[in-house]
Amino acid sequence: MTDSKTQELKAEAEERRYEVKLIKPHTHAGEELQPGDTLKVTAAQRAWLKDAGVIENPTADVSKEK
Repeated sequence: MTDSKTQELKAEAEERRYEVKLIKPHTHAGEELQPGDTLKVTAAQRAWLKDAGVIENPTADVSKEK
C-alpha cells in the first residue's frame, strides 16, 4: 500500500463518528453527562470509553448519517 493511500485511510478513519450510550456518569467536552445519555465520538474515544467501563457495547458508525 502506498504512503498516500495509507494516509488517506487513516484520515477517513479519524473522521468517522460512533454513537455510544453511557452506563456511568461522564464529563465530555466540559459537559456532565448521565447514564443513558448518548454522544458521538471518534473510534479512539470510543475505545477509551469502553476500556474505562463508561459505555455499553459500541454502536454503528454514524458519520454518514445526514
